[in-house]
Amino acid sequence: MNKCTACGATLKRGQSHCSQCGTKIETTSTRPPLWKWAVPIALVAVIGLGVWLWSEWNEPLASKETTTAKDVQQSFSASTEEEESEEASEVEEETALPDTEAETGVFYEPVSYDEVDRFMYSFIDAFTSATYSTDTSEVETFLAEGSTFQSQTLDYLNNTLFAKGIKEDHLYTEVISIQVNGENRDSIEDDETATVTTNEAYRIIKEDDSSVRATFETTYAVRYEDGEMKIVQNLGSDELSREEEY
Repeated sequence: MNKCTACGATLKRGQSHCSQCGTKIETTSTRPPLWKWAVPIALVAVIGLGVWLWSEWNEPLASKETTTAKDVQQSFSASTEEEESEEASEVEEETALPDTEAETGVFYEPVSYDEVDRFMYSFIDAFTSATYSTDTSEVETFLAEGSTFQSQTLDYLNNTLFAKGIKEDHLYTEVISIQVNGENRDSIEDDETATVTTNEAYRIIKEDDSSVRATFETTYAVRYEDGEMKIVQNLGSDELSREEEY
């Protein structure tokens, strides 16, 4: 407790004059000097500055790391998409292979006995019709291109029948046998040449309008290839009968 400097009386807190002698009491500040506050303030300032500098220094690094991570992710995504695209292309190519292989090997069903019979009937019918139209285009569809039989048949039509005005009526044609390599068959396989023997009957009308009915047994070489039959050669013809009609 403070005492009066004049009389030594004990002073109470907050008195402005001594209660004994009335002397004015000089008060002294109890606050610590300013230099005592400077150290904590400076320390706080240094710490704050250090925190600010640290945040400023690390922000670009964090941004750079984030950017790098995004770039890596984008690069990975692009690489993955490219690999998936390449894999899809390879799968499509592998899927397409069976179709390509299927196109290179075409299979043709064998032609039956009845189909060969219709083919030969149609050939003789086209041949006899040509004697009236003098047009060989339909006949040529049955002849093997470049074969001896092709040239012989067209020559006979143009230089004998057409030239002499001889016409023929088709009465009937029937296949009586089919052989491949000497073996009797009821069909012809693809890429085979068969020996086909027919019975054929014609009415032959001459220039003077007289006619005869004739029957023949004729043997042909017939090639079946790529789904088509063509006559390659006449192997021989025997006249079985001839009958004058007029």
